[in-house]
Amino acid sequence: MARPLRIEYPGAYYHVINRGLERRDIFKNNKDYEYFLLLLNKLSLKYNLIVHSYCLMTNHYHLYLETPNGNLSKIMRQLDGIYTQAFNHKYNRVGPLMQGRYKAVLIDKDSYSLELSRYIHLNPVRAKMVDSPEKYQWSSYGAFIKKAETPRFLQTAWLLSQFAGLQNKAIKLFKQFTCISLANGWTPEKDAYKGIILGSKEFVSQIQQAHISGKQDIEIPLLAKAQKEISVERLQEFAQKLTLNVKLRNKLIVFGLRNYSQLKLKQIAKIVEAPSYSAVVMMANRLSTEAQKNAQVKQLVTKITDFCAG
Repeated sequence: MARPLRIEYPGAYYHVINRGLERRDIFKNNKDYEYFLLLLNKLSLKYNLIVHSYCLMTNHYHLYLETPNGNLSKIMRQLDGIYTQAFNHKYNRVGPLMQGRYKAVLIDKDSYSLELSRYIHLNPVRAKMVDSPEKYQWSSYGAFIKKAETPRFLQTAWLLSQFAGLQNKAIKLFKQFTCISLANGWTPEKDAYKGIILGSKEFVSQIQQAHISGKQDIEIPLLAKAQKEISVERLQEFAQKLTLNVKLRNKLIVFGLRNYSQLKLKQIAKIVEAPSYSAVVMMANRLSTEAQKNAQVKQLVTKITDFCAG
């Protein structure tokens, strides 16, 4: 079976994961975590790497990376390789430490940055290691909420700016946004196509044309759920017929536009008069939660789905 295609270009964003061989621990104590972060810092200086979020678990790691120079393979070869050498030397072992090649999912930063950062920061909570993300030492969450020192390689300002212009307000909204999803269950794998691209129909199409067309080892179809382009006006009219509850109606419109249009989140925010694109994501999450608890809401979501896909 062919290995997954690596898509690299200047300015690309990635969710990068790797695990210990046979799910064994790759971090045994605080010094191991510290060395990995030190190495990440050195590579950020050497290769102009930007980290937007991270979480180091005992047997795996999650990184949200930006590569202005389009050099992910070179960075990851050194990160995994040098760390493995140091780990083997320290613990008097030989052989591979990681289960194989790292997994890198190309990210549409305009559509999935917030959800991905939240997913990364909630890893230790889902693993029941802590009951809130701020209690976990080895993630970037503490730096985002100003409870821990910000590493030089970590950029928090860009993600926080998606919530508000003022830092204190942005941090407050960031915390709310992260913790509202504790029971959501969303994972990148749910929306990643062929396991290597997480993005809108438009984004996948652009990547396919620019970086994949003509290559034989992989085929990435357009998002099946977005094959039909829905009219904003028709969707609004249909949602109006379904419910007079303005908040619920706007959530249904957001659901339809996120899944069946090429509109960016900021454009959707304007349509439903939301204050920011992060608010649009929160609306979608609340609708998902409500649909799980309320049969009537679930039925409305089904009707919107049938309308958009029909």
